[in-house]
Amino acid sequence: MFNLGSVDRTRLLGVESVSVSALRLFERLPRHPIVTVASAMKLLDTSKPTAARAIEVLAEIGILVETTGKKRDRSFAYRAYMERLRTGTELDFSR
Repeated sequence: MFNLGSVDRTRLLGVESVSVSALRLFERLPRHPIVTVASAMKLLDTSKPTAARAIEVLAEIGILVETTGKKRDRSFAYRAYMERLRTGTELDFSR
């Protein structure tokens, strides 16, 4: 069984600039695989700059991918999760 959560978590923990907010957002991605800065602010109960930086960290390592092509009001998708949904591959988020 493919353990998507552990693979991506390991990648994230290997990033020197990882923040608690980025980790918290990552943990919420299985239930909210598409996020915006505004939705991340609500999920994390935090400020806009903190939510934006959490998204930025996840996007820099390829966990999130920008889906709108815009400069403003962008949406980001949990790439591997969405790919598994498209292909029908079983998801496992156990640790």
